[in-house]
Amino acid sequence: MDNLFLKYMGTREGKQAKPAKKVGIPGPVITISREYGCHGKRIAEKLSEILTDKSHASGENKQWRWISKEILEQSAKELKLSSSLVKELSDYKHSSFFKDLALFFSEDFYPGNATIKNTIAKYIYDEAEQGYVIIVGRAGEAITKSIDRSFHIKLEAPLDWRAKVVAEEEHMSLSEAKKECLIQDKRRAMFRDYFEKGRQDVDFFDAKLNCRALSDDEILELLVIIAETRRFV
Repeated sequence: MDNLFLKYMGTREGKQAKPAKKVGIPGPVITISREYGCHGKRIAEKLSEILTDKSHASGENKQWRWISKEILEQSAKELKLSSSLVKELSDYKHSSFFKDLALFFSEDFYPGNATIKNTIAKYIYDEAEQGYVIIVGRAGEAITKSIDRSFHIKLEAPLDWRAKVVAEEEHMSLSEAKKECLIQDKRRAMFRDYFEKGRQDVDFFDAKLNCRALSDDEILELLVIIAETRRFV
């Protein structure tokens, strides 16, 4: 199966994409996007354990993984930058110092915005092609949407509910937590928009789940049923 995503990104940069490495039938992959304050990583970790156990019980013996911080760590290695700097740059958190640095040096020394995001995207797509992986954040839904054996969800909740969660976990006031939720939501939306180009969520997500209305166990039960129905396990 041709890597259509990498061909697309190559076209965006004006470069010819390298031939895709054949890995058989790509996937399965589940992506979890989330609004700030919704626990995507916690869901992903538990889901990977459940799906692994079910795979072993069926005799398939596939090990499901979940990745989040690994996305930035591996991309940083490729870019020869620290993972903290890659996170700041991809989250639009870099200071004026970094902006000035980007202008002063050529891309040979300081990779541009497109290079950073495309490096992140390539790592995500390569992992998704290998399959049996749950990808948290970083526009995984847009990057892997072309993979047939994929399912994409978004965890969301009302702002006031998320602010209470953040205030308790980060030990800040409700007003500070609400502001932080809005800032983080905006940064995540900006990163996603690089790949989604303003298209509606319905073009990428197969389901949206309300974390205020559903417990972790209920969300997990729904995702396991979907994985079984689609023969991911």
